[in-house]
Amino acid sequence: MIKLIKYSEYFMMAEFMKAKQEVFQNESGREGVDFIVKTKSGNKHELYLQILELDKQRSIKIPKQQLGELKDNLWIVLILFMNEEELGLFLIPSKIFTTPDDYIFKDNSQSEMFAHFANWEIKVFKNGMDELNKYRLVNQVQNLI
Repeated sequence: MIKLIKYSEYFMMAEFMKAKQEVFQNESGREGVDFIVKTKSGNKHELYLQILELDKQRSIKIPKQQLGELKDNLWIVLILFMNEEELGLFLIPSKIFTTPDDYIFKDNSQSEMFAHFANWEIKVFKNGMDELNKYRLVNQVQNLI
């Protein structure tokens, strides 16, 4: 798994460089932020990297307390793999979870007593791919302003 994580990091950085975006590892120590993208205009965007191996699972759950406050400059980078082959890189705005569609994006809230189990969920399935493809990096990079 460590090998797949390292590969994912390099793959993500290469894809952002192809999109002419400067990306570097987050050194601030803030949990829920793995990388920072600095745009040509000087704005910074926080990236939270997630890897989904489709031959093992069909959804990813992100603890709410780990991701933190949903904001315009916080993005989830989702890399899909099947049989160790990358299927694509998706750039999903964290704000999608302010009004999740309960189709691909879900809010798994918990009662106050179990709030530490609350999470955001991204489901990946064949019939949802048309919607998910809207979030491919090539379709979202223009939103990094």
